[in-house]
Amino acid sequence: MRRLWCVLVAVVLLVAGCRPSAAEPQSAEFSCTVEAVYRELNVKGTLTRYGAGTLALAFDEPETLNGLTVRWDGEAITLSLHGLEFTADAASVPESALGTEIVAALDAALRGEGERREAGGVLTVNGSGPNGAYTLTFDAQSGVPLALSVPSLPLTVTFSEVMVQ
Repeated sequence: MRRLWCVLVAVVLLVAGCRPSAAEPQSAEFSCTVEAVYRELNVKGTLTRYGAGTLALAFDEPETLNGLTVRWDGEAITLSLHGLEFTADAASVPESALGTEIVAALDAALRGEGERREAGGVLTVNGSGPNGAYTLTFDAQSGVPLALSVPSLPLTVTFSEVMVQ
């Protein structure tokens, strides 16, 4: 009986160890197409993540923002349009919350913060950022980001065509 018990425990441990685990969230270096709704503003563009604390967003839509690139470095934002650049404190530009919140959520995921849950091929990370609670989702197999929601802003972001660098 004792031998049978040992064999059963070994089989359970072996089977449990063979279960595929979720990929770690890819939140350090990537570029992607992004669609976001921030308050009543709908934007589309290309997001480039250079590493922790940094982010660049090149806007395509709306037409009034087409060609504008905004870079967040953790302390300041730099706005570039047709060769002109302007640097400002992120706190002085209310619309910078869009990038500030994306940076904060991705950085938190990179550090392993937040409550994680995997279901249906999606890894969900719930945490708290500078503007309140957020939900960040990743593809469980590849680790690429799928969406971010920050209800208190309100902000929703959809990541697509993610290219890991």
